[in-house]
Amino acid sequence: MSTTSEPAAHAPTVRGAPDGAFLTAALRRAGREPPAGARAPRSVPLTGGRTSQPVSRLVCGPGSNYVLKRVPRRRAFARGLGTEGEAVFWLAGSTRNLPPPLANPTFDVAYHQERDEWWVLMDDVSEGIVPRGHWTERHTLRLFDALAALHAGAWGKAGLEGTLGTPAGTTRVFVETAICAATGNARANWAEGAAREFRVAAALLPRFLELLGARDAEIYLDLCRAWPKVVAALEPFTPTRLHGDTRGANLAFVRDQVVMFDWDFAMHGPAALDLTWHWFLQYWAYPPDDGRRPEDRLWMRDAYLQRLENLLGHKVDRKAFDGAWELGWLRVFLQLGFVLADNDDAGDDPEVDRRQQALCRHALRTAQAIADRHVR
Repeated sequence: MSTTSEPAAHAPTVRGAPDGAFLTAALRRAGREPPAGARAPRSVPLTGGRTSQPVSRLVCGPGSNYVLKRVPRRRAFARGLGTEGEAVFWLAGSTRNLPPPLANPTFDVAYHQERDEWWVLMDDVSEGIVPRGHWTERHTLRLFDALAALHAGAWGKAGLEGTLGTPAGTTRVFVETAICAATGNARANWAEGAAREFRVAAALLPRFLELLGARDAEIYLDLCRAWPKVVAALEPFTPTRLHGDTRGANLAFVRDQVVMFDWDFAMHGPAALDLTWHWFLQYWAYPPDDGRRPEDRLWMRDAYLQRLENLLGHKVDRKAFDGAWELGWLRVFLQLGFVLADNDDAGDDPEVDRRQQALCRHALRTAQAIADRHVR
């Protein structure tokens, strides 16, 4: 990742601070004119959500605010991922021109040589982000409808393999980081740095392993170490273009559009991986407080499949999709299972702790059963 390597050598370059000259040039590269009466942007850090990259709102005046994400090229997480992520995907055109109702708010990517950073500039869609605790099944249905369009448009098509990430890279970077955070053993030379960059794993893993207990914690780590077999089991399934990080914090609903940002983990892989990532986070780790179980919501997966088949014009092998779904669930459990231990009230209420322990152990048993069925 030298400063002269591809694709940085052919990207627009910027210098200095994110001032009026930077913004004007970026807007014009995108075929836009600066808003009339806009003032020099004022940079306001955005600290909400869980992101390891500096993100700021550029406040220019009423109705003309933007969001700037600055991404260091030499980050350890990128080394584990095997790609520089959303900046290079956007420059390659892989995450642009999305089918409706999808939209990507990014309109410019430039390289800051002095900082050795990608500067990713987006329209500000923060008003359309659903606050934590307010997500409903209606939102998931809108997301799944949009994902069906994304997946149908590239279903089984070649040519995306070299312009997006891979299931192996996106699995490896999370799982090896988690193993390092849990054991202190960096099995890859980038893992220790990635654990420092992705502090969520280090923050939540100790409690997750405590809730599992010593024996089950070792079973979990053994499953994690077997992640290459999980990825290999996914290879036979039809690949398509995936967003890769379909948590609610990366989505905004703006009028009739579903706006998806943070394409760092975009990849070419089985469609079920987009769905199970969302499913695990939204309905296992942070479910709505309505008393319903994840399995009570599987009708939304069926609605996605019906929409996908309508767009493709042919039936999808439901048995194969079910297998990809199970493997996708196992994959996200290995990557992010520790978020099941995320609880601000941990230790304050023994009954809450018991329920959380039961959830973690239930998830582990589910993962073991899936591994027994599909992983050799």
